[in-house]
Amino acid sequence: MLDIDQLLSLGIVTFSLLLTGASLIAYKRTGLRKFFIVSLAFLLYAVKELVEHVDIVFPDIENSTLELMTNLVEFLVIALFFVAVAIREGGKKDE
Repeated sequence: MLDIDQLLSLGIVTFSLLLTGASLIAYKRTGLRKFFIVSLAFLLYAVKELVEHVDIVFPDIENSTLELMTNLVEFLVIALFFVAVAIREGGKKDE
């Protein structure tokens, strides 16, 4: 039986994957690269959540390795969100 933490984690993965799909649909409709970048960030967040629980499948993996992996993925997620916000799409230029 899953405990509350595992259920919440499963919910986060599910929601992240739904947001990934929604962002990809927005990207296809608009062609704006920022939606594609945001979808990658949501996908990486789902991966991060799964990596945090990889010790269930691989109990021999070191805790420090898991922590390093999750910190790296978190950094990439934040960097992708920053790029998505900072990216300038074609259009009207400020004068």
